[in-house]
Amino acid sequence: MVVVAVVAVVVALAAMLGVGLLLLDRRSAASPTAPDSAAQPQGGAPPAELALRDDRSTITLTWVDPADGLVPFMVAGGRAGQSLGVMATVGPGETRYTVNGLNSQVDYCFTVLAVYGTDQFATSSQVCTSREDGEPTN
Repeated sequence: MVVVAVVAVVVALAAMLGVGLLLLDRRSAASPTAPDSAAQPQGGAPPAELALRDDRSTITLTWVDPADGLVPFMVAGGRAGQSLGVMATVGPGETRYTVNGLNSQVDYCFTVLAVYGTDQFATSSQVCTSREDGEPTN
């Protein structure tokens, strides 16, 4: 019985990841540096107040949970101007994620999706680093 439950969870996470990748690829291709303001969230409110702290080789993202700890999140990111890809799945109630091992000379953009179901999600606004001045962004 436990094996069946574990398999079901793995299949559900894989489905969420696949849907997220498809949706992010479509959104990123349409507007790589700004979110699609015409898109309406499905299933619930998007994560709010997405912010980043840039320590050059690591970036810490924080956001406000719109579902009071009831839904997981997917963190997506990539180089500025390119398609974003899913980097991690974060558990319900978690509102922080740190990305490690980044190139300190490259700008990156990030967004967070609240996952309400396999086809119900809401995407936050997008945040990007600004490293051209040589100073970390906080």
